[in-house]
Amino acid sequence: MHWQAWVNKVLRCVCWMALTTALGAGAQTPGYNLIDWNDLMPEPWVKEMSKEMAAVGKLSNLQDSSEEAYKAMAVMRKKFDEAPIVKTQLNKKVRLPGYVVPLDAERSEKREFLLVPYFGACIHTPPPPANQIVLIRPTAQSKIKKLPESMDIVWVEGEIKEGRVATSQGVSGYLIEAVSVTPYEVKPVKR
Repeated sequence: MHWQAWVNKVLRCVCWMALTTALGAGAQTPGYNLIDWNDLMPEPWVKEMSKEMAAVGKLSNLQDSSEEAYKAMAVMRKKFDEAPIVKTQLNKKVRLPGYVVPLDAERSEKREFLLVPYFGACIHTPPPPANQIVLIRPTAQSKIKKLPESMDIVWVEGEIKEGRVATSQGVSGYLIEAVSVTPYEVKPVKR
């Protein structure tokens, strides 16, 4: 994938996931607040990255395999891996939807995985910013309705913490100690 197309896809997909979060809250455990992916990005960082994305857009004539393209991609990758988190979100009980990115082939209810805001992140495209990757760590008491598979859409409930962890699939900025992992379902609105 062309490096600029990847950057544009990251930003579009974050907006799409925020929309789907607003449309389908599903059954929520009392005491867990619904958040969306935009809540995990500091506003000043979003503004800074928007300016940088505009500058990157001016480089659209670069060849994918050129030294300049590699250099621009390395600069963006570093900024994405070091993306700041929103400290006011920490240590709260939250409910967040996202796509599953397994970290290993183990098929256990206790396996850790990454939660990302859009389909294909970390697997078919380069990883999104660290503040858009959450490491999910099931607890001994976790309720898991169905073992999540790669790219399944799930709801995760648990306490969100800082969790900058470099994995084989990307760098996470957050960690949720999951008490519940359930398939993503949207209930039709009654009219």
